Amino acid sequence: MDQSPKSSPVLAGIALFGAGLLIRQWQPDALRLPEPENKKRLDRGLSRAARKSRDGLAMILPSNLTGSIGRSLMVMGAGLLALRALDFLADDNERLY
Repeated sequence: MDQSPKSSPVLAGIALFGAGLLIRQWQPDALRLPEPENKKRLDRGLSRAARKSRDGLAMILPSNLTGSIGRSLMVMGAGLLALRALDFLADDNERLY
């Protein structure tokens, strides 16, 4: 039998959301991606393929990885809070949490 308090998911959601906000604000230089150079290169073969792959991947990644981690934590926290709020509205027999 589970003896956890009914407020546990709410507290966990608030903690996740708060941690996400803090991590998003903290952006250390060690996790910052370098800016690409804008000069033309005349390379061929494997080094050209590696450079093009790296540049394509850098366009998808955020400029600082802590922003992505913080955003994920905020979404998880908000989702947990929304789930708990909707669970309060559900019937007592159908509650998940």
